[in-house]
Amino acid sequence: MSQAEPGMKLAMPVFHPDQMSTVLLRAGAQLERRSVDRMREMKVSQVWIDYPKLNMISRFVSPSVMTARASMSSEVFSAFDAARGDAHAKLDFGAYKAAMGGLVQKLIYNADSAIFVSELVNAGQPAVRHGANVGFISLLMGLRLGFYLIRERKHTSAQVAKDVTNLGVAAMLHDVGMTRLPEEVRARWRETRDEQDSEWREHVKIGYEMVRGHVEPSAAAAVLHHHQRFDGSGFPKRKRFQGDRVAIGGEDIHVHARIIAAADMYDRAVNPASDPGDEEMGLPSVPPVVALNKFVRGDCTHLVDPVIMRALLSVCPAYAPGTQVRLSNGVEGVVTDWSPLDPCRPIVRELTHFENEELGDTYDLKEDQSVTIMETDGVPVGDMNFYPETPQEFDLMHVEKAMMNSAVERSMTDPGESGSFESLRPSA
Repeated sequence: MSQAEPGMKLAMPVFHPDQMSTVLLRAGAQLERRSVDRMREMKVSQVWIDYPKLNMISRFVSPSVMTARASMSSEVFSAFDAARGDAHAKLDFGAYKAAMGGLVQKLIYNADSAIFVSELVNAGQPAVRHGANVGFISLLMGLRLGFYLIRERKHTSAQVAKDVTNLGVAAMLHDVGMTRLPEEVRARWRETRDEQDSEWREHVKIGYEMVRGHVEPSAAAAVLHHHQRFDGSGFPKRKRFQGDRVAIGGEDIHVHARIIAAADMYDRAVNPASDPGDEEMGLPSVPPVVALNKFVRGDCTHLVDPVIMRALLSVCPAYAPGTQVRLSNGVEGVVTDWSPLDPCRPIVRELTHFENEELGDTYDLKEDQSVTIMETDGVPVGDMNFYPETPQEFDLMHVEKAMMNSAVERSMTDPGESGSFESLRPSA
């Protein structure tokens, strides 16, 4: 929006930030000074501008997917609004499932758009934005992880295991229990961000009770366990028959909860303002590459299932197509393509004069590794770039093939033996 000017033509629709099912401006509309000023007042953070010489980016941003996302985001707003306003309000799970199911269908038919290239909600409502983002990212990962869902959900049919609609609903509502916490608890959380706060931790149990019986049991359990960590350091602990409580880690955490946990941690890393009452001004967002670095090389590497980490990298580009960047050679450009196998070395097209639609050279950073990205959106990111140490380090398809091959080999030698998960897991 900082670059939006009258006369530019919209490439994608602009949705009302408080009523996401309402279109403010349609694709093809020409911006006027009044509309630009109004969108800034409404805290619309970005718009997609028609730029003919960069039309190769358009395959990553489908209008139908954006409309379906807007419908899902609108349901997140409605759910949080209802939960906040009345302790006895009934949530409309039918509408949530319909919106999520519609989004699944649009993503299946627009495969290139099945990545997280931009946010739709950013109007001073951090909790709604967070729920919408986590719902969408979890859905994207679930669609990429069909083979893993089948493997991890052995006691259901393959068709049921791969159905991600309930996973998406659980993800979009994972923090709905926060709305029922006493205000003093939420205020304390905003001030301290202390995950050891026992009263704040109650939000997972509250959320579970709100969705239980309305979504698939495993999805409801994912709301309860979305703060579990792969190394066993999360919560809540599981009560054993002996009466004591033990930590849950690794495969003992349901795969739905592992997916939502990764999406939740990622979005909170990008958007620290993620909860009811948070103020964006004091908790500014950071570029995706900064957040992803934490999962690949930083302090989150041991917290997330490494298979799901690869799925995260496959749907959340470090530099999404359309991102404007500055290279180490001084070139200002825009990302036009990317590969999850080497997320920080995308293809960049030099943007010499935006207003005159002039383009310069193309830089494939995988081919010319002497050039790196140094800045995006005015934020220095040179130290945050990460690169694969082996060709398969970030390759989700390689993991899928390895698991399938191992399963076939074991079925031939011992039909009753499913095999050890750890023997199939690539090193993180």
